[in-house]
Amino acid sequence: MLGFSVKNCAHIVHLHSFTKTNSKEYLLCYSIHQIYNFALTIRNGYIIVMNGRQIEIFHAIMRTGTVTEAAQRLRVTQPAITASLKQTEAILGFNLFHRTGGRLHPTAAARTLYAEAERIQDSLDVFRNLAKRLKKDLTDHLRIATPPTFSHDLIPDAIAKFKAKNNDCILDITTRHHDHILSDVQNPTGHTNLGFTFGLGDRPGLGMVHIGTVKISALIPVNWSIANQDEVTVNELAEHPIIGTFAGEPLSNAVEQMMLKNGVGFDSDIRVHNHSVAAKLASKGLGATIIDSITAAHALSYYDQNQFKLVPIQDAPDMQVFAVYSYEHPLNKNAKLFIDAFRQCLKAL
Repeated sequence: MLGFSVKNCAHIVHLHSFTKTNSKEYLLCYSIHQIYNFALTIRNGYIIVMNGRQIEIFHAIMRTGTVTEAAQRLRVTQPAITASLKQTEAILGFNLFHRTGGRLHPTAAARTLYAEAERIQDSLDVFRNLAKRLKKDLTDHLRIATPPTFSHDLIPDAIAKFKAKNNDCILDITTRHHDHILSDVQNPTGHTNLGFTFGLGDRPGLGMVHIGTVKISALIPVNWSIANQDEVTVNELAEHPIIGTFAGEPLSNAVEQMMLKNGVGFDSDIRVHNHSVAAKLASKGLGATIIDSITAAHALSYYDQNQFKLVPIQDAPDMQVFAVYSYEHPLNKNAKLFIDAFRQCLKAL
């Protein structure tokens, strides 16, 4: 594991080993590392960096265009801004601004650095918030990753149910696809406490809690003859255009297994990542699509039901819904309560 220290007098980053004593220390160290990991130039084999305050001042000048407005924004004196800028330019070995007409105009080098400074400014804000939260019990903050399928209705319903009894808990919700959710939860920073997804696969280091099962159905344009059947076979679907989803997602994997089992393939000239987009396209008559019952419930609520029918697929497998977490960051009380709220909302669909 790599940690670091910053030698302020020379503005040089030295990397060394450190022992992770607890998760809070590691979170703090990782955030600091992210903030200071801003390489600008190399001198004699060392990485020369701007420290966090210099980045903040550079960012403020870029946003405002004057020393006066930057000082007001940061609530410091103008001489402090000017001194920091001169020191930064001396460290870098090139100018960041041209001074004309009382305003500072960024050089090409400054514009190049600004995009990175924006990212690091965000990290500084995250770091400050993290430092404040470390004074409190970290169980007061849940960071949850969920696929788009769950984010339309299921997650909002679960949030409402959870917050009714846990109003002091802060929630951060991120919409991600399956592999990204698992990677986020596995990230050693513990930035994502909890993920919800279909299936899990072989993913060492992840714990899982089974939430429930959902059905797979076909959403079929209403003017197709098979739309009037009580159920449809994979072979019958294969005779029509299918709006597909990209490989690697759990639903796509389930559909692929059904095709292999029946020895058929689908003709898909439209493929999308988002199941709800696939359902919307099917409702416009552009093809049939195979969706889970969560997406189906959303489609029935928000799309014109006169344009499509939802038909069960013969011998279709159920999709398993799981909550996932890292063994390095066991589920706390609020995470368990949110899982319970999510499970109740899934059952209510």
